[in-house]
Amino acid sequence: MDGTDPDRSHLGRRSYLFGALGVGSLVMGRRYGGKDETITGQTGHNAETPSSLAGSEDTTTADQDRGEGETTTDQTESTGAESLRIISTNGPVVGGDLLEVAAEVENTGETAIRPAIDYVVDGEQRSTITTTVAPGETKPIDPGSYRTYPVAQTDTVTVRFETATAVAERTVDVRAVDELAAAQTTPAREITVQPGTEVLFDIESDALGAYGGRTHWFVDEMYEGHSLGPWHTAYYSHQGAEYWRHTFESPGTYEVTAAIDGDETNHRATWTVHVSPTGTPAPTIDGKRPAADSLSVGRDATRDLELAVRHPDGRLDRVIWWLGHADRILGVSDVSGAADTAALSLDSGCHGCPIIAWVIGDDGAITADQVWMIDERISA
Repeated sequence: MDGTDPDRSHLGRRSYLFGALGVGSLVMGRRYGGKDETITGQTGHNAETPSSLAGSEDTTTADQDRGEGETTTDQTESTGAESLRIISTNGPVVGGDLLEVAAEVENTGETAIRPAIDYVVDGEQRSTITTTVAPGETKPIDPGSYRTYPVAQTDTVTVRFETATAVAERTVDVRAVDELAAAQTTPAREITVQPGTEVLFDIESDALGAYGGRTHWFVDEMYEGHSLGPWHTAYYSHQGAEYWRHTFESPGTYEVTAAIDGDETNHRATWTVHVSPTGTPAPTIDGKRPAADSLSVGRDATRDLELAVRHPDGRLDRVIWWLGHADRILGVSDVSGAADTAALSLDSGCHGCPIIAWVIGDDGAITADQVWMIDERISA
């Protein structure tokens, strides 16, 4: 973890801090032992509630619960009135899990201070906590949770709190996780697509449990988000798989990694995506029947819907039909070759609900379009 911050398309970051904070924004009303504490910093795509720390607040570095071979290193320095200490972490952590850190700031001087405390992970600043500390007072610092990268080999992550005159740092082990079998994922683990192409990644595994919602996604080791929400739930219920969609805008080579949070252990799945003008294009929708953009659904009759779909490289795979607003999959049509027709018999709907089609190639390239809007005011 080199702590650098290169161009987004080749990020080397291995984790992402969760928290409901806007970039450079001032967050009011969040308190950590004081009414006037504020935090500025970055925000995760999905805010999470920090879990309980493994150690108690009076746990010291010496008696921290460590795994065999863990390399935990502390550094604490102060040349001013404020003193910083890391009290506990839940390390070592398994790759893909949240790392929790508890720290405190003490005012050793005789006048009130208001230090700006930077929270840094692997050399990258994640947030700044500003709080007033009275003479002789000690206040807790809670920077929020940090989603670790699902490493293939045991690694470390270094957390650091610092002000202009004080620093507290700790290095915690991140344990390796096993790779899922390629048969449990789609598309193929190495694909080539054109710039601007969106790709659908799927995982089907017993490790996802009965309800899913256990997969976290990284692109070039930067945390991107969580397979959680109404559409993810509907997809898992209907397809038995977790999904993630990501658009690759610029040429280059990217690594997409999924961290599966299992009951007994975590797993990971990785894809290499080459983005090139000579890569596979996304499929297209060439026509539809009925041709009108609005349609009605009769109570006693079904509507037959058709889409003409095409893939320039002959790699059509399937069309997933969604009923928008209702967050429901209407059906899945298997398609193949360079051109095919997907059909659906629609026997129910809701006024003002869009029908959205996902046209997917066997390399995961996807085109998602709204093809009709249900309007009960028009005749069937």
